[in-house]
Amino acid sequence: MLIAFLATACLSGCGREKVPDLRAAEVPVHALIHHVADPTVAFPESFPLQVAVYWSKPDEDILGVVHSLREMGIPFFVTRDLDRALQHRLVIIYPTVDGRTFTESQVRELCQYVETGGSLFAVNVFAGALRELFGFTGFEPSRKRYRVDFEPGSDAILKYLNRPEEQEVRLGDPKYGNIFWTNGYKPDTAAKVLARFADGSAALIRKTFGSGSTYLCGISFQDVVLRSQVNRDFDAERHYVNVFEPGADVWMLLLRAWYESIEPDAVRLATIPNGQSSVLLLSHDVDWEDSFGPALDFARMENDHHALSTFFIQTKYVSDYNSHAFFFGTDLQDLQKLFAQGFSIGSHSIIHSRGFNRFKLGSGAETFASYRPHATGFETASGATVFGEVRVSEELLNGELPGQHTVFFRAGHLRVPPSLPEALQRCGYEFDSSFTAADVLTNFPYALPLNLGFTEDSALYEFPVTFEDQELPPLPQRVDKALDVIQANAENGGINVILIHSTETQTKLPAEEMILDRLPPNVSATDMLSFARFWRARDRLRWTVHAPPNSDDIILNFQADEPASGLTVEFQRLIAHVEGGAMPLEDHHRIVLPAMKSGENLSVRVRFQRRPILHAVSN
Repeated sequence: MLIAFLATACLSGCGREKVPDLRAAEVPVHALIHHVADPTVAFPESFPLQVAVYWSKPDEDILGVVHSLREMGIPFFVTRDLDRALQHRLVIIYPTVDGRTFTESQVRELCQYVETGGSLFAVNVFAGALRELFGFTGFEPSRKRYRVDFEPGSDAILKYLNRPEEQEVRLGDPKYGNIFWTNGYKPDTAAKVLARFADGSAALIRKTFGSGSTYLCGISFQDVVLRSQVNRDFDAERHYVNVFEPGADVWMLLLRAWYESIEPDAVRLATIPNGQSSVLLLSHDVDWEDSFGPALDFARMENDHHALSTFFIQTKYVSDYNSHAFFFGTDLQDLQKLFAQGFSIGSHSIIHSRGFNRFKLGSGAETFASYRPHATGFETASGATVFGEVRVSEELLNGELPGQHTVFFRAGHLRVPPSLPEALQRCGYEFDSSFTAADVLTNFPYALPLNLGFTEDSALYEFPVTFEDQELPPLPQRVDKALDVIQANAENGGINVILIHSTETQTKLPAEEMILDRLPPNVSATDMLSFARFWRARDRLRWTVHAPPNSDDIILNFQADEPASGLTVEFQRLIAHVEGGAMPLEDHHRIVLPAMKSGENLSVRVRFQRRPILHAVSN
């Protein structure tokens, strides 16, 4: 339902201001739905190739390790039943282990499990009874460790850490003094140190025990993954934007490499569609009165390269300290042309305030009829709320663009208030891109926690910005550096998001075109909304693997909660034959599933090449 409003507003010091006559669609504000669930119920045991996550302390949160496994596409389940966990080849023990976690008989079970070929990955083990199993003789807690140095090539689980930025990882800035707790271990003579803190103590150790192995990490994934993703780290980033900063990714990649190196039949969902290595997600912020015309030029160039992009639009209908109103007239007509050409449109707020991160949530009753925010300085505003910026911009975009359903948001100046996930979720948004990848230390999309906290995900997914165009030197002088970052992310299956303000076309447009023309092999460019829908469908895909004993065949069963296209499955074993409509790729380790409709079930049979039979040699 469209409602036309004509209103006036009083701008402090400027008399009465006439507001443009704009069409506003109705945007309902929903009750806040919480997504808290018992992890043992939300992530059930389904098949033997899953990694078992033994939840050792049910009064402590495990969202950090859950995020890591989901983003890497590793099948897993969460349990409080140790016997069930030990039925699987790989077990994560999380979040801590003290002297009360396991009984004596359970300690013996763990030792026997490893001796017979199992692998344990544990975090923050303090129990004396497990020192021999995990290879340490002592440990020292500290809140003053600010860096981890990995030993490249020292173990298979470090195989993805091949760049300097991945081998030396910051935990925080020393200026804070105390940051989060870490535990530095003193290894025994049989253990191998894979990473050290700057004080020389071990941050990650491995020990071979019988036929199996143990890994011990002295850092919580709540701190090195989740804390970074909600931007509550202690300034661990080395730079804010336009660099490769994998400070959170390295810990997720450790788990991926551990799964792939220990489980010979490992199966996981790839992070990029259609068997590609990475993507460049094209986006433009349109937040100035003279940005709409050039936006059409960017669109034409991208169409010539068979690519689309997402335009984040500031719906500025009031004049204030920062700029004049411009969401009307020719600018609005240009926006309608962009939309008609098939480019996706997202919200970029209304007043685009640098103080947005300090705005109050608001009532949820804000509408175009009543909402009159004004910037009173670069970082100050009157009459502005998070709900108002989110909801009213959606009203206007949906109202002025028939058929538009606004589900993507990007905050002005990338300033993020803690209440943003709630406001977005309650107004029907699905995706956000308001952080930089370097600032949150990750190059993968992730579920955005409610209140930017540590316990509960919202329904939103975050797609952090890798590159932007305002930092010096100018973008044309940073093309080679950007391509190197894209290659670095391609090596890990990460994504790249580029933000270009459509303020001019003389330098920025040729720079973007150079990047598009020189993308590495198996890296494509697309708009943010298309990929975001792929990522959410991937994350919500339900799947199982049935592997009959003594067979080279497996059966994969998939159920799609929403339409999915390009889903790619990776295998450690070499593929010989595939049935069920999936397309095998040339490397014989991956298949691309056919497009699936919402609610559709799919069954795929994969036959692997036979493993070589090793014959004993007699003397």
